[in-house]
Amino acid sequence: MVKKFFFSLMDHFESYICQVLLVFFVVTLFMQIILRAINMSLSWTEEIARYAFLWFILFGACYATRLSALNRVTMQFAKFPRWVKDVSLFVSDLIWLCFCFIMAWHGYRAVMDLVEFPYHTPALDWDLSKVYLVFPLSFLLMAIRIIQVNVIKYVLKKEIEDPDAEAVRESQKSLVIEEEEGGKQ
Repeated sequence: MVKKFFFSLMDHFESYICQVLLVFFVVTLFMQIILRAINMSLSWTEEIARYAFLWFILFGACYATRLSALNRVTMQFAKFPRWVKDVSLFVSDLIWLCFCFIMAWHGYRAVMDLVEFPYHTPALDWDLSKVYLVFPLSFLLMAIRIIQVNVIKYVLKKEIEDPDAEAVRESQKSLVIEEEEGGKQ
């Protein structure tokens, strides 16, 4: 039971981070709007919301990678055999994986430069190297998720369903149910 909970938590790790960050920066910006309406303002709210939004975007991309939901053009494979599509997507994932490792490396180098030559944020006086840790962390996590998705698809032979297709199917089911209930009345 604990093992299953742990793996479920790790599988949706980025989702939980994104939910917290979304609530945080929306509440922060709302608070700033209210305070401005009464002629008060906090200098740090815009800065912290900007950094929270940056972290939200990068961890959101990691979660979309896990869901295999990032946009890809796959229409060109419609007339080809399944193996051509699989090989082409695998090669594109390898290229994407290399990109993630390169971005993680350059993000790490940028963080190390900020450690060597410290810079602090204007309003919060935070060490910017800690804020920029999101770049190497998110791209490494994205690389792990790319590997995970490919293991699920090609080793475990499980199909990862597109979340958008699932949402469309659910909305179609609800429309059918509404039509059936409307016809009974």
